[in-house]
Amino acid sequence: KSLRKTVTGGRTVSRQRQIAMRRIVVYKEPLSKSHAVHRLSISYLFVVFCNLFVLLVPFFLCNGVDGGFWKKIDTLVEQPDVSFLFKFGMVLEATSPSTGKTCEIFVSTLDPINVLRPETFRMAKIEYTDEDSNIDGLLDSFTLEADVPLHGDEQIKSMQALLFVNFRLKQRVKLEMESVVYAAIESDLPLSGYDSEGSLMFRQSNPLGVRGYTSTLYADETPMLSTDTKEASHVSNSNIGDILQRYRKRDVAADYVEMYPVRHRDVGDANDKRSYHLRMKVKAPKQEIAYIPTLAEVLKDAWVKYLSVAVLCWLLMEKIKNFAFSEQLLQSTVYSNANIPSFKSKVS
Repeated sequence: KSLRKTVTGGRTVSRQRQIAMRRIVVYKEPLSKSHAVHRLSISYLFVVFCNLFVLLVPFFLCNGVDGGFWKKIDTLVEQPDVSFLFKFGMVLEATSPSTGKTCEIFVSTLDPINVLRPETFRMAKIEYTDEDSNIDGLLDSFTLEADVPLHGDEQIKSMQALLFVNFRLKQRVKLEMESVVYAAIESDLPLSGYDSEGSLMFRQSNPLGVRGYTSTLYADETPMLSTDTKEASHVSNSNIGDILQRYRKRDVAADYVEMYPVRHRDVGDANDKRSYHLRMKVKAPKQEIAYIPTLAEVLKDAWVKYLSVAVLCWLLMEKIKNFAFSEQLLQSTVYSNANIPSFKSKVS
């Protein structure tokens, strides 16, 4: 059949084209071109080089940055679970101006040790309070106050105090250990009190391993303050200097870091009712813990690093290959998936 044609503005448009123009486009398929080459051609070697570039370059780039491709150490922020063990000891050095003698005053909450030092032990008023401001089950801080009565013209020139706490981590690194809180002051002038406030900070020489159970560190040294009167070394074990020497040798410990301690001078009269007042507030803030990541964490981190760089390399190589083949810088046989539809209509 012959096709009738219409003329619009000097242009001849077929009836079939008019019918096609009235249709609505609901789906588009991109037009692609395929470039075929021989395996022993330069074009094929170029493509192989581009693929190797995408695979290998991200690895070397990630391995060259700080920390390397494989994560060896990871960190987390955790608030430790700190609890006071109600083990407290304090040694005061007192002098008497009238006699010129120096004596020691010993205060503790452990009766077995108090019995061993009857000549220096003195009864004291001790109060303990704790605080959990966000009610999460972990103590944010606790405060211990001790009020030691002074006799006659005793003047306190130095003080050493020890608190024993249980330090526990519950997240990635699960551990538990007995820790020491130590505070000391020495002065040429008589003192009436000491106000100490600080934080218990986690210290580690090396990153710790991840365990599925809670391990007790330094179990052979626990308790640090021995209360067994049957042991021959109970006197040396209750000595503050010996305890501190053993504690500072630890590779993993919790150190008490004071913040602006305040000492109070003794300006009272010898005839007044006098006492030495100690206040220690120990905080347990959130802190950074270093640990050795598990294999799953290492692979996950490496995959993210590799993929982030590989995507950029792939986009770069695609641009280069598109330019090289579209501009025919490299020889290839081009195939296209173009399929131009034809529209047929019957015209009476």
